[in-house]
Amino acid sequence: MRRISLLAPLAFVAAACDREPPPLPPVTAAVHRDSVVAWQASRQKAVYGPSGWATVLGLWWLEPGEITIGSDSSNQVILPRDHAPPRVGTVFIAKDSTWFVAAKGVKATIDSVPVTTARLHSDLTPKTTIVRAGSIMIYYLVREDRGVWKHALRIKDTASVARAEGVPFRYFPTDIKWRIQAKFVQSPKPDSLNIISVLGTETRMSHEGDVHFAIDGTKYSLAVIREPEDHGKNLFLMFTDSTSRKESYPATRYLWVAPADSLGRTILDFNQAFNPPCAFTKFATCPFPPKGNHIPIRVEGGEWNPHYGEPHAAEKPKDT
Repeated sequence: MRRISLLAPLAFVAAACDREPPPLPPVTAAVHRDSVVAWQASRQKAVYGPSGWATVLGLWWLEPGEITIGSDSSNQVILPRDHAPPRVGTVFIAKDSTWFVAAKGVKATIDSVPVTTARLHSDLTPKTTIVRAGSIMIYYLVREDRGVWKHALRIKDTASVARAEGVPFRYFPTDIKWRIQAKFVQSPKPDSLNIISVLGTETRMSHEGDVHFAIDGTKYSLAVIREPEDHGKNLFLMFTDSTSRKESYPATRYLWVAPADSLGRTILDFNQAFNPPCAFTKFATCPFPPKGNHIPIRVEGGEWNPHYGEPHAAEKPKDT
């Protein structure tokens, strides 16, 4: 009788686990180009739209207590006189809750509903409160720094002239080469990474796993996280490459990564790599990439650094 080794099935299973999954269905260059054009339009809105980053008037870090908001110099949060009335309202920050009280005569709304008093939910919650008073929008932010929670108000103005005077978007030529299949490998025990922000704060963010991919035959691996402020299913990738400091933004570029399928397959489309908000405003809290998230080649896809010179190559699609 022939003996059947129990090690053979185990070896077969191990080999199957190491095997690369089959490629995802391809897309045509035209379909890909259209998707990038649609994404570029969404980026224009995210920065220069009615509530985009170009509308930010300021970011105020606050201690718990009573904070008044308005254009009068007696307020703790002082807004430009041509943007706000003398007193818009008052924010009360307590240990377990934060409230907004509108000033007398100010018409404030939340989700188009008039309010005089309302509890504020921060941007770390799925339903962030946005208080509107005329063209003013008030956001309540909470950030963690080395285990300490900090409170802030970010205020925007839909009538900001920066929306019309901002630097135009520029991109690397659209090239389907930079639409790359990747394999997401989830951390067996998802841990956290200490992520440093542009403000020097240090926040623990969930390290979901790594994406593994190849460019021109060379393999790379980058860590992906979940941002505390994001409540979607997509993963968040922060990285630098050899275009950083020149064509692309020096500190970091961002890329959203769709959830992997049952075989761990997903797509990294570097044509949709984008600048952090701090490329457009000094009132952002942009996180920087975790150590090791650098691709040591030129990734010529996505947004250009808005503060850099003219592109070296003609900005037209490369679909051939």
